[in-house]
Amino acid sequence: MSPNPEYVLGDGQRELQRLALQAQYWGGATLELLKRARIGPGMRVLDLGSGAGDVSLLAATLVGSSGSIVGIDRSPAAVEAARAKVEAAGLANVEFHATAIEDFATDRPFDALIGRFVLVYFSDPVATLRQLLPLVRSRGVVAFLEMDIDAARTVPRVPVVETAIERLRDTFRRAGVPVDFGPQVWRIFRAAGLPEPALIVRSKVEPAPALAGTQYIAETVRSLLPMMERLGVASAAEVEIETLADRMQEALADVQASLLSPAVVGTWSTVTS
Repeated sequence: MSPNPEYVLGDGQRELQRLALQAQYWGGATLELLKRARIGPGMRVLDLGSGAGDVSLLAATLVGSSGSIVGIDRSPAAVEAARAKVEAAGLANVEFHATAIEDFATDRPFDALIGRFVLVYFSDPVATLRQLLPLVRSRGVVAFLEMDIDAARTVPRVPVVETAIERLRDTFRRAGVPVDFGPQVWRIFRAAGLPEPALIVRSKVEPAPALAGTQYIAETVRSLLPMMERLGVASAAEVEIETLADRMQEALADVQASLLSPAVVGTWSTVTS
């Protein structure tokens, strides 16, 4: 029930910066999922793999001052960053714990279990969900947003961008992380004993030079670069990370191409017992 031994994107300061960029890029899709899952005023919510706290803060806008959010993450650095955000926002009803899920305990049930891009990192996500479901009250909500990197591409094809995307995919694959996880989550919900889930899929299409998308790709490559080199996908010299975003933007502009982002799939269901 534990995550893979190593989070392939690392946990340094640059990864926290990438998480902030990711939060902005996928904030709208995340908020839509939470609303569709009926996260609302007064609810007590558990955010699994809360990272730097961005999903928890979105949920806090929905539960209001009468509700509460508890985020858990294995990274002390991420939890520290999340606590700083909560303090800056002046929120008294959001808390974070640096802990593995098997060490987390509570004597109060939650009304909802949520997470973004986290189930994919568990070696047995079905077992993980089964372990967590007893923490959610009957008729409580379970909602996760997960990614389908296979959906990312350029139209027409732009080699420098396609190479960067394929290096991301290859690194995840070699590290044992599925790149098409989002569309599979409904099966995980079923296997964990949840009723038939509802799903939404969202993606972005940007015209050249696709500033937001190329920056997101480049910063993800930057976080993955140590693992990319370790697994033999590409060297730092080949990647040329400091100029990658600019080169992708220029190449897209040269042929007036569109950049299609990875897709994200939101899956939600209701606990029946």
